[in-house]
This record gives sequence, structure tokens and C-alpha cells, in this order.
Amino acid sequence: MRRRTKVLLLFAVGALAVFVGIPVLQIVRTSLEEEEVVEGPPVHVAEPQLRTLRETVRYSGTLIADQSAAAIARLSGEVLEIPVSANDTVEAGDVIARIEDDSARLELEQARANLETRESQLRAARRGPREEEVENARADVEQAEEEIKTAESDLERTRRLYDAGTIPRSRLEEAENAFRRAQTELNNARRSLRMLEQGATEEEIEQAESAVRAAERQVELAELQLRYTVVRAPVAGRITSVEVEEGTTVERGTPIAMIVSDDLVRARIRVPERRYSAFTSPELLSETLLNAAAYPGIDPRTAHITRIGSSIDPGSRTFEVEVTADNSDGALRPGMYVEATFAVRESADALSVPDSAVVNRAGRRLVFVVDNDRVREVEIERGVRADGFTEIRGEIDDDSEIVVEGNAFLENDQYVRIVERR
Repeated sequence: MRRRTKVLLLFAVGALAVFVGIPVLQIVRTSLEEEEVVEGPPVHVAEPQLRTLRETVRYSGTLIADQSAAAIARLSGEVLEIPVSANDTVEAGDVIARIEDDSARLELEQARANLETRESQLRAARRGPREEEVENARADVEQAEEEIKTAESDLERTRRLYDAGTIPRSRLEEAENAFRRAQTELNNARRSLRMLEQGATEEEIEQAESAVRAAERQVELAELQLRYTVVRAPVAGRITSVEVEEGTTVERGTPIAMIVSDDLVRARIRVPERRYSAFTSPELLSETLLNAAAYPGIDPRTAHITRIGSSIDPGSRTFEVEVTADNSDGALRPGMYVEATFAVRESADALSVPDSAVVNRAGRRLVFVVDNDRVREVEIERGVRADGFTEIRGEIDDDSEIVVEGNAFLENDQYVRIVERR
């Protein structure tokens, strides 16, 4: 009897649990469903970070040497020697070629001899005559006087013979010419004696000084011509080509070798017209990076903007930007294709979020901030963008939780469920 009572009691309790449990289970299930609806869509959030952002653009161009020049012949002649070859490195003033110099040396010797003569004449004019020079001049006058007496006597005798018809007229003319020559020599001798006795005038000394200066210039010119027989490198750099061979006769102005100075290299980059305001803005950074296509995978080389073109090419709608890079290692060569990365803007300590956090809605830029499982839309101003991050300016705290994924269809004050914090 007691055992039966226990069985009935257990049966009653079980039935009660069934009748009571089903409604309870339904209530719990309903509560869970309501809770899922309240949580809303899943989102990923992150806090803004302070970063230094650089907004960059990249354009291509071609390298050119910083400086190029030709070693040219400055006078005509046969090329005797060319002691350099293509790809040799030279310093300014190094010998590139030697041209035959026989004529130049002879002209220099003649110019120096002429200078010595002019200097001697100037010393004599300044010093005045010596006694023996005066005595010699007096003797020359006496001799000239004797010669004119003889010439006069010969002329009188020849005229009598001519008048008598015994000699032809040509003999008379010869005698007359001899008399005139004797007169000239006497006049010159007397003038020289007078000049020696009086000494050189100030004007004569000035003329002698002028003659010395002219002779000095002739010597300098001859020395210059001799130096020109050695062709030297006008700049330091690398020889790209040798244009003539030994034994060739060259004219003045003929290029002997071409030299490029590539310790520095320049790149001329064509930039689209729409970027002109950015490249002329004070925010533009002078420093840029060059990547050479010839060296893939190598770290870019730092360069600096040295010139920004002031005009737009109407055909290509571009303007030219020139950058300069150090090339002391010689790795970069003129003509190489390069890409230049320009930093058009930079913002230090910028409050930044991933690009995916910024949503465009009806011309407004928004981010969604999570507060107590609800989102609040905040309108922001976008600053610099770089490396997948965007600078944001607005009513945002640096400890705010901002939706960075799952924000495409969010609405203001909507419930969300945070599934990841980055």
C-alpha cells in the first residue's frame, strides 16, 4: 500500500513538471529570441589611434645625369694619343687626348724672341744713349757726308757726259738715284745722331712700352695655344663615349669624348594637371622616394624636389617636376625608368581610424560610435589618408569605440552586437 502511494506521488510530480516545464521553456525561448533581436547586427569596433600620416601619390619618369659635357679640340691637328676609354671615371682636368704641338711650340718661341727684342728697346729708350753709341752715330754722319760728296761729284760728271751724248740716259738716272739715296742716308744719320744726343722723348718711351705689352699678349696667346694641344676633361664624371681615334686629324671644335657627371642624378616626372595645387601647396614635402625598375625589391632611394614647372603642357595636360638623388655609389644610370613617390600632405599625431570606418551618406562623412550597445552617428571631416587609415576631425574621443566593420547599413541609435574589438 505504501509502495503504491509512492508511485502515485512520483507520477503526480512528474506530470506537474511536464505541465509546468513546457510553459517555462516557452518563456525562456521567447526571452532568448527577444534578446537576439535586441542585440542587433554583429560589428567589429576599434579605438582611434594617433598616427603620423603621409598622403602620397606616385608617378613615373626617366633619370638624367646631373651634368654632361664634351671634351672638345680647341685647335686643329693630328690626335697623337687618347689615354682614356668609355666607362672610365675622370676628374676635372684629367687628360683626354693629346694633339700634335710642333706648330704651337714654334709660335711660342717666336713670340718670346719678339718680347725680348721689345724689352731691350724699351730699356735702351729709358736708359738713354751710351757715349760709344753717340760716337758711332757721328761716324755714320761723317761717312754719309763723304758718300753724298762722292755721289754729287759722280752725278755732275755723268750729266756732262750725257749732255755730250756719250752715255745713255739710263746712266744719268742711275747717278741721280744714287745721289738721292746718299741724301736719304745722310738725313737718317743726322736724325739718329740728333735723337741720341737729345735722348728718347716721352712719346717714344710710351710707344716702346706699348710694344712690350703687345709682345706679352702674343706670348700669352702662344702659351694658350700650346696648352690647347692637351685636351682635358671639363667636368668630373664618367666617359660615356670616345668620338675619335688616335691618328685622326681633327678641326677646332671637334668633340673628342662625352662625359657625364652622375654623382647626382635627376628625374623629370610628368604630373597630371589636377595635382598642380597640391604640388604648389606649402604642405608639400620636399623629400620623395625613387624606385628604379632596374632594381626590383631594393629599398627606394631618398630624393628631393628641386624644381616644379610653372606651366602646363596643353597636349598632355601635365606639368614637370624635377627631383634630385644622391648617386655616389653609381648604381643609378641616366635613362633608367623610375617611379617617384611624393608626399603631398602630412599630419602628425592625427586621430585616425581604418578607412573602412568612414561611411558616406548623402554627401556627409560619418563614423558610428558604440555607446551601451547602441550606435551613434557622428559627422566628421576627413583629413589625410595613408596606408589604409584616415585622419578624422570631429567630436570624437580617442577612447571611443568606433565601428570599423559591419557599418554599411547601420542607422543612428540602432542596437548592435560587438563580436570583435581590435
